[in-house]
Amino acid sequence: MIAVSVIVPVYKVEKYLDRCLASLVNQTLDEIEIIVINDGSPDNSQVIIDRYVQNYPNRIFGYVKPNGGLSDARNFGIQFAKGTYIGFVDSDDYVELDMYEQMFKKALDDKADLVICDITYEWEKTKRTMLLKGLKDMDGLSENKRAFLSPLFAWNKLYHRRFFFEHKFRYPMNLWYEDIPVTLPIFTQASRITYIDEAFVHYIQRSNSIMGSGENPKQYDIFEIIESTLSYLKSNLLIKEYYEEFEYVCIEQLMLYGGFRFLKSKDYANLFDKSFKFMSMNFPNWKNNRYINSLPKKYQAYLKLISKQSIHIFRSLFKIKYR
Repeated sequence: MIAVSVIVPVYKVEKYLDRCLASLVNQTLDEIEIIVINDGSPDNSQVIIDRYVQNYPNRIFGYVKPNGGLSDARNFGIQFAKGTYIGFVDSDDYVELDMYEQMFKKALDDKADLVICDITYEWEKTKRTMLLKGLKDMDGLSENKRAFLSPLFAWNKLYHRRFFFEHKFRYPMNLWYEDIPVTLPIFTQASRITYIDEAFVHYIQRSNSIMGSGENPKQYDIFEIIESTLSYLKSNLLIKEYYEEFEYVCIEQLMLYGGFRFLKSKDYANLFDKSFKFMSMNFPNWKNNRYINSLPKKYQAYLKLISKQSIHIFRSLFKIKYR
């Protein structure tokens, strides 16, 4: 029996891949398979994959496909997964050796179909690290709603296979922010979400990250992602139940952390214009969202002051701080 299938998309990561795969083939969980998808990588990643497949033939399985992007590689890997639970690892990250043993045990002990763990951010250039909680502490809220307010990454979670083989969830093709329209619907469909207070995932902040630079037209993908997720919630009659929580997700993605990325872009005014239009149409009272009060005071102040007029001031301040 395969307890856990771990899917690892690979593209231009030969510098990081050995560390990633070593952390997976040495997992303390015996009933595990690692499904590695070479997404048409033009570097020497396949040489590394071949070595691991040869050395661990019963644990790691390699596949090669034409380049289609992260979502396509994940979706491609899902079809081969035999595990009761499925996890994802980005190939420039690495994980603790007992991650999947502990998360699988937690799933069984709590009869959960979704397990969430903490994350360690690691900055490649400065070697700085930071702990990020995988599930926010919010008294009086169900785990399903707390999950909306927490990191939406795919890879700090262990999912029951039914989400992908019964509900048929798949990652959207050729879009950034691809985790959101899968992770959020799964939160609404999970019968039991549980949390393990351990930072199993090392999330590498690469110095050449395109996503963090602010100058990429793919930033506009967030609007399609948010719209499609809103459509899912509405069509499944879930928007009323999760209105405040999804509103908060939109605040984070379009105004707060997403907004910080927008401020780095030359196209910041247009990005914010689209954000304000979306929020005014769908969440006109978003500044009164109760979850804003859980943020640090400086972020609360920023959200209170942000407007179509003030973004130019914030843009100037950002340019001074990061020049």
